[in-house]
Amino acid sequence: MSKPNTTPLTDTQIDELSKFLDEYAVEKDGMSFEMLDGFLTAVISSPQPIDVEEWLPRVWRGEDEPAEPIADDVQAAIATDAILKHHAHLESVLQQGGAEFTPWILEFEDEDGSVVSFGQEWALGYLRGVGLREDAWDELLSDAEWQEDLDVVELLARGPDDEESGGELREQAARDEYIETMLGFALDAYDFWAEQRLTPTTQRREAPKVGRNDPCPCGSGRKYKQCHGAGLQ
Repeated sequence: MSKPNTTPLTDTQIDELSKFLDEYAVEKDGMSFEMLDGFLTAVISSPQPIDVEEWLPRVWRGEDEPAEPIADDVQAAIATDAILKHHAHLESVLQQGGAEFTPWILEFEDEDGSVVSFGQEWALGYLRGVGLREDAWDELLSDAEWQEDLDVVELLARGPDDEESGGELREQAARDEYIETMLGFALDAYDFWAEQRLTPTTQRREAPKVGRNDPCPCGSGRKYKQCHGAGLQ
């Protein structure tokens, strides 16, 4: 069996796939490319394997949307190949430790020239991926500090205009901090489940002596999870 192509999509391929998803998937509660990137990250990180036959339909349409063939079947095949290629690339990056993990979060220039990003669609996609194995994630999320970080993902998914967010996402500096937390959670969650998959017997994870969100005892001023605790919990 030949190995999957793990090279990243080119900018042109991303642009073409984005346009195709916007036209054929988004209107059916499917995914934009940013959502797809978050979704696949969660699918690859899942505590239990998720077959392509299960997750791929969720890219094209929402759970309650009827299955309908895409009129442009040639372009649909090209788009599907691109989705599978992106999955293979993301999986390779995560398996190699995540050093080249560069989530695709849309950025645009505001009227004053500042760079604006929300991370909302990436967060929505990630949560959809978690939802495919929601019960299995409970082992991780029963820990309050892991749940606290997932709460950040859920906050970003609601977006800056949501009344429940209490205005927490109105400033870009705050959004940047939350996005960093979300992406750190995604990497840590992948590492956690990867370690569990390598362990043949179920073990209860003891609470760390230093909390994930506590200052690192090394004195760097960074959170423990972003410093000496990275990948250890």
